[in-house]
Amino acid sequence: MTPVERAELRTTDMDLLADTIRRRYGGHAATFRCTDPAMVDGHVRTATAGGLTAGMLGYAGFEYTAQLDPAPGPLTVMVARGAGSLTTRRQEQRFTAGDVTMLPTDWPSLGETTTPIRYVTLQVPWARVHALAEEGAGVPAGSLRFESTAPLSAARQRAYASTAVFIYDQLLTSGTTQVHPLIAQTMTGLAAAAILETFPNTTMTAARPPGPGWVTPESVRRAAAFIDEHAGQPVTVTDIAAAAGLTPRALHDAFLRRYDVTPAQYQRLVRLDHAHLELLKADPRDGVTVASVARKWGWASPSRFTAVYRQRFRVQPSQTLRT
Repeated sequence: MTPVERAELRTTDMDLLADTIRRRYGGHAATFRCTDPAMVDGHVRTATAGGLTAGMLGYAGFEYTAQLDPAPGPLTVMVARGAGSLTTRRQEQRFTAGDVTMLPTDWPSLGETTTPIRYVTLQVPWARVHALAEEGAGVPAGSLRFESTAPLSAARQRAYASTAVFIYDQLLTSGTTQVHPLIAQTMTGLAAAAILETFPNTTMTAARPPGPGWVTPESVRRAAAFIDEHAGQPVTVTDIAAAAGLTPRALHDAFLRRYDVTPAQYQRLVRLDHAHLELLKADPRDGVTVASVARKWGWASPSRFTAVYRQRFRVQPSQTLRT
């Protein structure tokens, strides 16, 4: 199991709050405007599992202005309460409750907020974002750039906010102390994909390079066999490509041609098949539940598992378990 590492601070000390934010979210120089120190209240909570970090940052009783260094990695903020702005040399983004923003990773910015304010934060490892960008669009790690702190559209903003809250609930509010490695991998991949789909970046604008050319059927079969043999392990598309002697981009295109799905989607289907077989063999009297089987095969949300299961097998997973 993958441990969930938590940290929490509640304080009325504005300098301590600023120092905590600096250590957990990146360098910045903070200034405060406070009319009544007795009203100051700051709260920071974070939970990390396998490199993915969800957090809650809230404070009241003062206004906060910060000169922000470039973020050390993809860091997004969903505003649950309050309002403010984020200004860079390229743009000024004003935000209020329900809005999302991404802190710049390659230039400084100025953040200003009113009070009280509450954020839900999400930090994703660069490695996962880079791997997805290279696999899907052929953009190498050194060429990936984010062009804006604001989402592409209101629809993408709503979808991303929903993803951030889902991961926040799984890691922070659920109280769990550990998660299955497949769930940690799935949530990290979900967050990385959502970031690439929501915030303008070079995967959306760069000319797609020429395809990798012919990939032998044997290479694709090796990749598919590797996925099936390691269905219960948190292997990545990069791992699968290496096992087949391919690049992630070549693997991606070959699977689309052969199976009409990406390698990650194929992996998800294989895990769904394994879950189906386990439900067929299981006995509810032994304590086996649909939720426990779903978690084992990488679904943090039982309702989502039920939806995809019903779509593939035309029955509810609970019906399979009782059969």
